[in-house]
Amino acid sequence: MIEQVKTRKRNWHTIYRLVLRKDETLEEVGSYRLTLLNIYILLSSLILVAMGLMAVVIFFTPLKRLVPGYAEPTQHPEYIKLSKKMAALEGELTSYKLYYEHFNQLIRPPDSINAPKVSYTSKVVTDKKGKDTNGKKVNSNEPAKAPNTVLNSSPGMTILNLADYRYLMPPISGVISSGFDAEIDHLGVDILAPHDTPVKAIWDGHVITADWTLETGYTIGIQHNNDMVSFYKHNATLLKRTGAFVRAGEAVAIIGNTGKMSSGPHLHFELWLQGKPVDPTQYIDF
Repeated sequence: MIEQVKTRKRNWHTIYRLVLRKDETLEEVGSYRLTLLNIYILLSSLILVAMGLMAVVIFFTPLKRLVPGYAEPTQHPEYIKLSKKMAALEGELTSYKLYYEHFNQLIRPPDSINAPKVSYTSKVVTDKKGKDTNGKKVNSNEPAKAPNTVLNSSPGMTILNLADYRYLMPPISGVISSGFDAEIDHLGVDILAPHDTPVKAIWDGHVITADWTLETGYTIGIQHNNDMVSFYKHNATLLKRTGAFVRAGEAVAIIGNTGKMSSGPHLHFELWLQGKPVDPTQYIDF
């Protein structure tokens, strides 16, 4: 048994000569001395090198995706990148949808079926001669006029009173340099204030627009209750984004001088009620 083991070891180290000759002339081209151990080491090395190259090609190229069970599709970098883009687009779509819905409510009048109607048909106190308490002759079939109204009534529209808005806060403390004038299409008031003064929300509401335009620069709009919308224009920077909820008196922007329609640092403030611009000085004490 021991002799057989020794014989096998000698066979591994037995030297052989590999001679290369031309077939036609039997001319010797080359001669190599080899052992079985050398041949085994050479073949093993070639196999290991081939396997290493194959592993590099598979794991460092897109071919790795062909390997069963290598990775889940959701773990691929491209899939993750596309998922993030889709999430961002979905968020923008939601913001634009909210923006559209709020402005659609401003542009369209309330539905005459669903909107509450206010009817001032209370009887006027008259005497036997058909005169009121002030001595003026009145028509008993004519509805009484609502006191202190600010908007003309129309079908399906609720008449608003100044008293309903006595709690509105001024967006900024300053001097009014230009007042409301619908005839020249100046649908708000211009307020002068020191540099870097914060612009505040006049009441609780949701931001329906917060963007930059060529004419009005950085502009933010807030939807309040009672179909009321406030706009703050020509800001230096905005502090809130579309869809954000703000409280009354909360800073939403910084006063500035942005936009082509601005000739100096100021705040252009607009107040809209039921889709119509109104004079803010009638509702807010600046």
